[in-house]
Amino acid sequence: MNEFDKNPIESHFLYSFLNPKSIAIFGANNEYIGTMGAMMLRNIIFGGFPKDKIYPIHPKLENIQGLKAYKSILNLPYNPDLAHIILKPSIVPQVLEECGQKGIKRSIITSGGFREVGNENLYKQIIEIAKKYRIRFIGPNCLGIYNAWYRYPEYNACFNTMWIYETPERGNISIIAHSGTIASHIFWVCKEIGVKIGKSFSIGNEDDIDIVDCLNYLEDDPETSVIGLYIEEIKRGNEFIKLVKKISPKKPIVVIYAGGTKAATRSIMGHTGSIAGDDNVFEAVFKETGMISTFWIKDFMYYLRVFSRGILPKGDRLGILTDSGGCGAMMAKAAEKFGLKVPEFSDDLKSKLKDCVPDIANIDNPLDLTFSFDIHNKYIKIPKLMINSGEIDGIIIYAAWGVQEVLDVIKKSGGKIPEVFHQMDNAMMQKAYLKPIQRFIRKKSVPIFYICPQGYSNDWVREFIKNNIPIYDLWDMPVKCFSVLAKYSNYRKKILTRKL
Repeated sequence: MNEFDKNPIESHFLYSFLNPKSIAIFGANNEYIGTMGAMMLRNIIFGGFPKDKIYPIHPKLENIQGLKAYKSILNLPYNPDLAHIILKPSIVPQVLEECGQKGIKRSIITSGGFREVGNENLYKQIIEIAKKYRIRFIGPNCLGIYNAWYRYPEYNACFNTMWIYETPERGNISIIAHSGTIASHIFWVCKEIGVKIGKSFSIGNEDDIDIVDCLNYLEDDPETSVIGLYIEEIKRGNEFIKLVKKISPKKPIVVIYAGGTKAATRSIMGHTGSIAGDDNVFEAVFKETGMISTFWIKDFMYYLRVFSRGILPKGDRLGILTDSGGCGAMMAKAAEKFGLKVPEFSDDLKSKLKDCVPDIANIDNPLDLTFSFDIHNKYIKIPKLMINSGEIDGIIIYAAWGVQEVLDVIKKSGGKIPEVFHQMDNAMMQKAYLKPIQRFIRKKSVPIFYICPQGYSNDWVREFIKNNIPIYDLWDMPVKCFSVLAKYSNYRKKILTRKL
């Protein structure tokens, strides 16, 4: 990389946290499953971090997980970019002091047991030491960082200090969370449903680096298009509001606020030592700044996924294409409950649709095919007619059936499969039906949501997920997702109108 290729984001102090060239780790050992430090080291190695740049520090062990260990950071002949500390809280001040003496300027302090449990003395000690040596640190009481876009020494590595072994697919979603659970435990479900994470910050008590610092980085990060926040408190309220007002018109922000009730506040005090505020105040801030808020982790993940597509509707009119009357009716009701419109189709559109549907179909909105295996009509022709009419802003299609399961049943029961179906593998289906309509909806800015009740393990559903196409196992969530897209799109329009 020459000086002309250098990304301006590299000058931000958090870039070196996300892309350290070397790391010293305190608290790791050879108990691969028994201790958090061992598991965190294993993930750093597993992600592709250069082994010759990982320096375990341990007072007794000479080798840790195949790496040479050092008795003290002061014995190390190198000066690591980052120190990762996973030790008893009583030892942390001494270790941080030695890191400062060594000249280390960045640290992740995973250790808990500070202000969240009322240990103010230890808390003050680490703050004073960090100021003395100008050490910036994430934590304490955190899991640290996940960076799927790790920049050294190669692009296909990731940097993962979390203890969770699973990693999601690399994508344009970044997460900042006071909770390590939200920052990493969700990775299993992310992989299942296609939530593709590029970066995740577990910031814990944020006694130094806080949510505002991370947002400041992600604002200009070219690898981040969507941001997810899990908030227990906001320390720099005015700066936070000012910053998210700048970010949210460019990059959607989905947020969970965990406080606001008596029980939640008690839990947060024992978790990070934060003081949670009134729920109504936070919700007012989220509304004012255009953030999409939810109380539910499943909503949080699906909203991030749908925003990561980058296709925003022009309005709030929903078209429903279904081969089941029951779920069509439920989607129509849910849409109106969420403030969406489910407009009746014009006579002109109905006349065009008539040639594409069975005689018994209900040609209206919802458009109920009852039963039709004409794949071209369902995937291509009918959606194009609906979109070109200009009468809708988004479409939900039930159901995007995976054919292979049906063929397997026919084979096992001794039935004969028509020749045409022998050619219908997933690669052909994707090329013939998914790619053309995806190009079309991007051009028209009309999102389509697919539903396949066969579930996320179905091979046809995996094809959607692989290509980042919104697909769901049931019909409640796509209505919610279109609702938040329409809401956010309307917010962006208002912001642009004000600027004009």
